Amino acid sequence: MITRQELIKRLKDDIKTEEVAVSLYTKHLKDTLQLADLSEEKRNRMAFLLERLTEDSRIHEQVMQDLLSRISNSGQDVF
Repeated sequence: MITRQELIKRLKDDIKTEEVAVSLYTKHLKDTLQLADLSEEKRNRMAFLLERLTEDSRIHEQVMQDLLSRISNSGQDVF
């Protein structure tokens, strides 16, 4: 069991961590991808997948924000 305040804190921390990590790793991987000795087709495919990862992360962040809002507005104190 976890209290509402502790759950809120953990969700905020997780949201921030994901936001920072995905943007940092995506930038690093895009930069590395440009230097990689790969065919243009493979580079394009990998760039597409990185963009998809970024978009999926944005969607996940919104889901987490919605969950945070629901829990913050809940009268329930133990989850």
